[in-house]
Amino acid sequence: MGSNFSDFISKKIDLDTNLMWFEKSNKYIVLNDLTEKLLLNKIDPALYPLAEDFIIENFKISESLELIDKDLENLLLECNSDNGSEFKGKTNLNRELSAYSSNFKFNNRTVKIEYGSENLKNLIYPKFEHLNTNDKENIKFKITEKDKKIYFHIEDLFIGAWGISEMHEFQGKVSMELTSFFHNKDDSDWVSVFHGSTLCKKNNTVMLTGDSGNGKSSLSTILMYNGFSLIADDFSPLDNRGYHYNFPSAISIKEGFYSVAKDLTNKFNDLKEYYINEIKGNVKYLPANSENKLVLSSKCNEVINVTFGRDLKNEIFEINKGLAIQKVLPDAWISNNKEHADLFIEWVKSSNFYNLTYNNNERALDMINKIF
Repeated sequence: MGSNFSDFISKKIDLDTNLMWFEKSNKYIVLNDLTEKLLLNKIDPALYPLAEDFIIENFKISESLELIDKDLENLLLECNSDNGSEFKGKTNLNRELSAYSSNFKFNNRTVKIEYGSENLKNLIYPKFEHLNTNDKENIKFKITEKDKKIYFHIEDLFIGAWGISEMHEFQGKVSMELTSFFHNKDDSDWVSVFHGSTLCKKNNTVMLTGDSGNGKSSLSTILMYNGFSLIADDFSPLDNRGYHYNFPSAISIKEGFYSVAKDLTNKFNDLKEYYINEIKGNVKYLPANSENKLVLSSKCNEVINVTFGRDLKNEIFEINKGLAIQKVLPDAWISNNKEHADLFIEWVKSSNFYNLTYNNNERALDMINKIF
C-alpha cells in the first residue's frame, strides 16, 4: 500500500486492544496486538517491518499467513475507500410564510422553525414543546417536502435532503444544528455524537448506551428523579475539548413505562401522548426535571451499556474498551477530521466502560450510585 494509502491513526486503548482510524473512509476498527502489527506492515512494510522470529512464532504453517494476508488486503481496500462528504450551498428557497412554525428558546438563544406541513412539524415539535417561547428568533430553520424528500435549510443555506427511509438521519442533522445554535458553536467544534443518554451528579457524569428498547431512557428518567441532572437523552454530543453538551430534548417515554413515570412525577398525566409507529407505539415526552441543576456541559468518562430484561441478573462489571466501543460505534456520528479522530480515541483510552443488566429499577439505581 505504502504512499498510496490514506492517513490513519492507531493507538492502544486496552490490554491487547488497539483502535485504528482511517481518514479516507472515516472508519474505526478494533484490533488485537497481532493483527495491528500485520495491518501496519501491510500499509508500509518499510516503516513497520515484521521480524522473522515474529513470523515463525505466530504462523507455524505458511498457508495460514497467506489466508490472513488476503483478509487484511480486503480490509484495507474497504478502509481506503472514499466516504463522501456533505453538501451545503445556496438554493432557490421558497420564501412564502408557513402556516406551521414554532419558536424554541434555550440557553438564551431562540430559533424559529418553519414547517411545510403539520406532519413535518410533528417530526420535531413534540420533543421541544417545553422550550416554546414568544421571543423573537435569532435564526430561522425551514423544513419543507417535495417529491417524497424532506429539505432542510438554515436561513438561505441548503443543509441537505432526505428520503422516507432516512428519517433518522434527517432528525439527527436537525438535532446537531440545534445543538450548535443553542451552544453558539460551529460544525467544526464537534468530535462526535453518541446514541446515549448523559447525566450528571455531584460533578460526576455518566453516559448510558445500548440498543433501542434496552431501557436507556427509562433508566435515565429514574436517575433524573433520584438526584441526577439530565444533560442529554438519546443524543449526546462531544466537543473538541472533551465536554459532553446539553441537548434539551424531552425524554421519550414508551407506554410500558407509563406506570413507573407516574409514580416519579405527578406532571406525567398532563403530558400529551403521540403515536410514533407500529414498533414504538404511543409515547409521551417528559422534559428534564426542573428541580435539578441545569448542566450545560460536563466531562464524561464513565460509560455504561444498559440492558433491561425480566430474566436478567442485576449486575454491573467493567468490560474491555475494544468490546465496548464496538457496541457504540455503529450508532455514533464521528467527525472525519484527523485531529478529532485523535481526540475521540484519546477519550476512549481515558474512559471506563461497564456492562449493566437489570430487572429491577431500584437495584439498577443502587449499582450506578456505587460507581460514584
